[in-house]
Amino acid sequence: MLEVKKLSKIYKSKTGTDVKALDDVSVSFPESGMVFLLGKSGSGKSTLLNICGGLDSPTTGEIIVKGRSSKNFSQSDFDSYRNTFIGFIFQEYNILNEFSVEDNIALALELQNKPKNKATIEKLLSDVDLAGFAKRKPNTLSGGQKQRIAIARALVKNPEIIMADEPSGALDSATGKQVFETLKKLSKDKLVIVVSHDRDFAQLYGDRIIELSDGKIISDVSKTKEKQVPITKNIDSMGNVLCIKQGTSLDEEDFSALKSFLKNTDSDVIIASGEKEVDTFKKANRITENGEREVFAKTTLQEKKSYRPEDSKFIRSRLPLRHAIKIGFSGLKSKPVRLFFTILLCTAAFMLFGLLSTMSFYNNEKTFKQTMKDSDDSVIRLEKNYLVETKWYNYEELYSSYTFENQTFFTPDEVEEYKNRYGKDVFSGADNYLNYNVVSAKYPYWSNIIKTFAYMDSDNSLYQTINGSYPKNDNEICISSYTAETILNCKIYDSNGQLLELNSPEDIISKSINISGSNYTITGIFESGALPEKYDILKTDEGKEDYRLQNLFESELSDGLQLIAFTTKSEIERINAYYGTKNDMRTYQKRLSYSPNFDGEFTLPEYANAFYISFDELAAGTDIRFLNQNKTSLSENEAILSENAFYEFIVRYFEQMREKAYNEYEKQEASEYDEILEKCYHLMSGGVWSYNEEKNEETFTPFTAKEKEEKIAYIISKIDPDVDLNIASRLYNDSNGSLLGEQKEIKVVGFYVEPYSQNQETTLVLSDKTNTEFWNEHKSNLEYYEEYSTKYSHPANGVYNVIFLPFDHSEEQVNNFWEIYDNEEYEADDSRVKLSGMFIDRLEMVDSMVKSMSSVFLYVGLVLAVFAALLFSNFISVSISQKKKDIGILLAVGAKSTDVFKIFFSESAFIATICIIISTILSTVVCNFLNMEFAIDIGASLFVFGAPSFVVLVLIAVLTAIIATFLPVYSAAKKKPIESIRSI
Repeated sequence: MLEVKKLSKIYKSKTGTDVKALDDVSVSFPESGMVFLLGKSGSGKSTLLNICGGLDSPTTGEIIVKGRSSKNFSQSDFDSYRNTFIGFIFQEYNILNEFSVEDNIALALELQNKPKNKATIEKLLSDVDLAGFAKRKPNTLSGGQKQRIAIARALVKNPEIIMADEPSGALDSATGKQVFETLKKLSKDKLVIVVSHDRDFAQLYGDRIIELSDGKIISDVSKTKEKQVPITKNIDSMGNVLCIKQGTSLDEEDFSALKSFLKNTDSDVIIASGEKEVDTFKKANRITENGEREVFAKTTLQEKKSYRPEDSKFIRSRLPLRHAIKIGFSGLKSKPVRLFFTILLCTAAFMLFGLLSTMSFYNNEKTFKQTMKDSDDSVIRLEKNYLVETKWYNYEELYSSYTFENQTFFTPDEVEEYKNRYGKDVFSGADNYLNYNVVSAKYPYWSNIIKTFAYMDSDNSLYQTINGSYPKNDNEICISSYTAETILNCKIYDSNGQLLELNSPEDIISKSINISGSNYTITGIFESGALPEKYDILKTDEGKEDYRLQNLFESELSDGLQLIAFTTKSEIERINAYYGTKNDMRTYQKRLSYSPNFDGEFTLPEYANAFYISFDELAAGTDIRFLNQNKTSLSENEAILSENAFYEFIVRYFEQMREKAYNEYEKQEASEYDEILEKCYHLMSGGVWSYNEEKNEETFTPFTAKEKEEKIAYIISKIDPDVDLNIASRLYNDSNGSLLGEQKEIKVVGFYVEPYSQNQETTLVLSDKTNTEFWNEHKSNLEYYEEYSTKYSHPANGVYNVIFLPFDHSEEQVNNFWEIYDNEEYEADDSRVKLSGMFIDRLEMVDSMVKSMSSVFLYVGLVLAVFAALLFSNFISVSISQKKKDIGILLAVGAKSTDVFKIFFSESAFIATICIIISTILSTVVCNFLNMEFAIDIGASLFVFGAPSFVVLVLIAVLTAIIATFLPVYSAAKKKPIESIRSI
């Protein structure tokens, strides 16, 4: 049945020295019978039992079970070996407290994949005198009852070998005797191996006694029967024991033999009679009824039995899931505080991961289309950009470069193309952000800005909403109903400085107002649409503190029709003359300092700084005024100034001419110069200031276009054609304010029109050759400088920097706009058309943020997953430490490592399920909150905790639970069962 060969077991002591628990032990056990392993503490008897039972493994040697050697056994094979052949009975009972008596016994049966047979269990309980105890819990039983439960558990699967380690060690003598008597009965057809320190019990119940000392077998004896040897007809002998059959029938021969026995005995002799006394003596001396005496003699090896391969076939265990869950949940109940904090922290980690996953699954197409569908906009803005490369140099060596976009203009032909595609309601305009002065705009609801001057044809649907008429002249505009309402509520002065008395928005029609220095007559009001009621609070003091709502409102106005004013095409062209320059590509370091130098006589000591650009850098169509009407281009060392810079320059010229006239006592000529200078000052102001004595206030009257042209022509006519309007210039080092190179003389031959003062720095426009010479010299003297380059050329007839497309919120239009938004490819000239507007800017910002942060989201998610895994692992580790003995018991009963995993996976599965449910709910709530607080800014939900995010959350939670559980459980499961049993 069972044999061990050359077993050795070496342990490492705490001091690091080797301790031999078994030393080359070989023994063959019989098919049945009761074998006792005796020896002092530390002799190796328990080690031998544990190795024989597969609870421990030898350092060297092998176990042979029905002819099958353990040399090639895996840990799983040892588990199955115990499950198939071994029934264990321990000194400490080792029954599972969370199971009932019935379930403790049934466990061994179910591990063999057999059903829970209640009838069998009841019979076993009856056999061990525990009938009716099936539903009792172990904590209600005595020690003896627990041990008998352990015996019943060992017997239920009908094992061929029963191994008992000090089964009576924790019991009183009477109960211990009952246990041994039970085991003795079982040994009739099973092999029962018992480790005991009680030699009397061993001799009384044992069929074989193997005694060990220092890891070696020092004695191996088996029980045999010694027959009586007749001395006389009435007296038999068994060694030093005489048996007298009938005392009354003794004759002289019998007495002579008795006398001889007594003479040869040095010790005391007891002669007893009486049935009771004789029975006691026989039992004490193990004399059977037929007169034979049980004695122990050296064990003789019996012929080994041969086995078939199927005789040693193992039964693989399978712990029922309900038992795994039950054992796992028992651990949860034992540590509620730790469980609470584990669930709390893991839930927080999974919730944050779920939140981050929404960003990982962020779908910019879905967000864009939802934003478009949810918007209230009736128009969508288009703009056209082109790529510009800027290069940074250090002492003319390139060290950095990057590319950015600049805005350019659509041509009328391009506008027509969009009109053919999107219908008659397409219109175009130019963004200028001009403002008009109102008396009181104390509430954030009112905006005194005209963002866009636009033009539309008469067949446009918006045209039909005009109250009044569409502008026919350049100084006329049609304003939005929002702008009219703003003027009504905030009050305004007309272009003559008179406060307008308005009772309704329509009263503004035919009135003239000043917008950024130009007077415009309002010819009509078009319907720009009602704004959502949520913004009404901005008309009150309460709305002044709601900055978030103000930002939303600003976006609503910017992307809608509210800040648009319609005018003529020629007026838009005139306005764009300034915005059409290519000064948006000015190289920051291209600056020079200059002062007037008229005929070399009137050089002033003070300097002004100006950008210098080439004539080619001015946009085609720029309004250039040469002093010589026949001139069309710049020659070398010639320049034109920006309009206001030219006025300042001419003022210096006429001031010096006036000073010269005064010095020469030419009073009439000096007076004429005073008149000229006054007109110059008016041109610089854009109009005339006058004092109203009745109102005791100054009023400003801007020039009409015609008045301005008349004054410019008058001033130019007064310039002496024989005087060279020169400037003395030197290159300027912007980094430290120093002047570079030699002084150069440049002749001013004109200016370009600047219709609106934008407070930009003065610009000198040089001939292309002069510009190149200046810049080459400039670069050689600068430590750092930048240069711009582009393949794009501004169109000569580019007028509109924005096109408005009608938006009916249809699926087709949304898809069309998505194609425009998603298209990041540039044309051959590095230009592309894109959607424009504040909500588009926000979408692009979010897209860019999500793209750039995607890896960050991943790493943060991984950190959170690791954090949750550590929490899980810590909880499971603590649970394992509390269940080590239960693990050992299960393994001893016949469970395998995977069954142990079931227990703790069920425990972590419960925690993970709770965390998933709570974190899913919290993720949904937090996402909704964030959408309300932040994502509404762009009109769509960014944080959408949908099915993909839920799946990812579940996968991460499950994966985290599996990994966190596997590592500590693997460490615990690979331990020898005896290590786990002895852990507590």
